[in-house]
Amino acid sequence: MTENRNGRSGGLKYLIVLLIAALAIFVALVAAEPASAEKKIAGTKSIDQTMVDELKSMEDADVRDVVQAMTSVAQSRYESESASIWESESIEQSIAMSIALEESSLEASEAQSLYESSVAESSKEAEVAALNAPLAGSHLVAGEVVTNCDDTDIAYIRALFSHCIVIGNSRAKNAVDCGILTESTVKYMSGVPIKTLEPFALQQAYLYAPKTLFIMGLNDVAVYDRDAEAFKADYTAMLKQYQAINPGGKIYVMESLPLPDPAAEGYFYRAYTSLPAFNDAMYRMCRENGWTYVSASEYAEARLINSEDHAHYGKEFYFLWAQTMATQLHLWEDYAGLGYEITN
Repeated sequence: MTENRNGRSGGLKYLIVLLIAALAIFVALVAAEPASAEKKIAGTKSIDQTMVDELKSMEDADVRDVVQAMTSVAQSRYESESASIWESESIEQSIAMSIALEESSLEASEAQSLYESSVAESSKEAEVAALNAPLAGSHLVAGEVVTNCDDTDIAYIRALFSHCIVIGNSRAKNAVDCGILTESTVKYMSGVPIKTLEPFALQQAYLYAPKTLFIMGLNDVAVYDRDAEAFKADYTAMLKQYQAINPGGKIYVMESLPLPDPAAEGYFYRAYTSLPAFNDAMYRMCRENGWTYVSASEYAEARLINSEDHAHYGKEFYFLWAQTMATQLHLWEDYAGLGYEITN
């Protein structure tokens, strides 16, 4: 009886070993190729069923508990390894997708770059055409200063200044006196310094002009007794107030035109020697505040002064002045509809 029991016990142990081996092989196969697990399970279905039938016929509860526990462990390993494999596949897929997206992005970037380059080239051609088209029949040449202008060009010049107003002293007024511009564009007070002009200039700020050109300095030399720094401080304060009222506008400050004729009388003679310091003060003021300093001195020749006081310029000069201001204020582009630098 003892031998039978021992024999039976030995047989059970052998069966358990076989079951463990079979389960281990099954788990290994499933874990190695989870994608074909269903196919392999189908192939081993009859073997698994035989094992289950044999287990059911056993009366030893301890054996069933051991097999169940081992099966549970094997299942946990399978799920864990499957999850790892799936995670690995996800990483590979993510890498592949990232590479594909990067390549696609590079291609899209290159295409976009080519497109933008093409658009820029077309825009450049359109800009040149737009700048030149309105000037047909005129002596004017966009971006240049020509000397053969006459009254037939005045309409074009006035159109160029349609985005701008000029505020200043008698030298601003001279552009109206000679017929180049009109009072709708030029706002002036003759013979006054910054402090006197200030209230009048601030009234013009409510016009909300895209661009404003200030012309001051000639009368200030005598009033400020050659103190260029005091002049600079007052001019700065006035322009900041103007800008506060018209914050969207761009400010341009023109140098005070030189007095090339030493025959200038009265305080104009004093200006003859002091204007360089005042112009330097205006230049520094613009640099410090983000305003634009412009010049027309290269055209201010003595032969172009036609007034008795030897301090003011005539029509021939203002043809040249209007053209160089149009270039420095980018009025050519504005007139062509390109909207260059209309706002800060």
